[in-house]
Amino acid sequence: MLPRMTPGTWFFMAIMVWIGFNFFWLGVMEKYVPMWVGAIIATLLAIAVFKYGPRPEEEEE
Repeated sequence: MLPRMTPGTWFFMAIMVWIGFNFFWLGVMEKYVPMWVGAIIATLLAIAVFKYGPRPEEEEE
């Protein structure tokens, strides 16, 4: 299980997922499908990582 991380950490992880997926697409899939399709998929993955990543638990008062 992933530890609870701050939103800044998840933003960084989303950027890394975006870059990594684009490199993967460029190296493997670009022969068959254009790069802009990979960029759209990478953007959706990055949004999902940022939105659904574990957040720090809020302190109850």
